[in-house]
Amino acid sequence: MKKLLLVIALLVPFALHASPDKEKLKKELAAMEDAFCAMAQQQGLLTAFSHFAAPDVAFIDTEPRKFRGLDAVRERIGPDQPGVKLTWAASFTDVSDDGTLGYNYGRYESRHPGADGKEIVRGGWFLTIWKRQPDGSWRYVMDNGAPDRPPAPPQK
Repeated sequence: MKKLLLVIALLVPFALHASPDKEKLKKELAAMEDAFCAMAQQQGLLTAFSHFAAPDVAFIDTEPRKFRGLDAVRERIGPDQPGVKLTWAASFTDVSDDGTLGYNYGRYESRHPGADGKEIVRGGWFLTIWKRQPDGSWRYVMDNGAPDRPPAPPQK
């Protein structure tokens, strides 16, 4: 009997920590990215980037300073500007085996009015890294974009 209880005591923790359903989590994370973009369109960039940010969010920046937390979101995004639109869609999503981290990458497009009044359109790639929070929600811990390279000037 003691041996049976010992076996049960050893196996129960493993049964309680079964592997998460990665396909389900990938769908959940892709939907989170879509909701993030939709909120940006409906309520503005600053609201969306603030809402979906984790408290320990970090950004890559060229200036040698601390660029973390919700203050960094406000500084990086700044106030919403009239005529500025940013849209994006994930083309790939993955999650860690334990279901605590995930990422999406895909294309983005930004539009804003130029000095001459004509709309400037730029595109590129984005990467969003998401972390499962203690309450079970997903919040991004890092977001970065890489603009497309402009065409090379014509050769003479």
